[in-house]
Amino acid sequence: MKNYKAMKTAKSWSVKKTKVVDQAAISEVKDDDGNVVREASDEQSHNELQLVKKQFDSATGKALDDSVKSYDLDSLSNDITRIKDDIKSLQDEQADLEELEKDLKAL
Repeated sequence: MKNYKAMKTAKSWSVKKTKVVDQAAISEVKDDDGNVVREASDEQSHNELQLVKKQFDSATGKALDDSVKSYDLDSLSNDITRIKDDIKSLQDEQADLEELEKDLKAL
């Protein structure tokens, strides 16, 4: 996440864990004869990790609704690994180019 550290310091971005209800609890319903018309079911929910960005109208400075993006730790970890691999590959390419430059200058 580009600029996360700076935006966090400026208190423009924050993270939070939120409970998200996938399905609300349903109570049992019976008809006049006592027959179950609708069975009860428990609430189904999960926790979600979110990045919250404060937003403002550039013309008026008025606060707008926050921008919220959900994150998964496994996906984030995969992104970090991919970026580290990209950095390693670029460093290897840089070393090769520097070696070539050195050899060409020696001519």
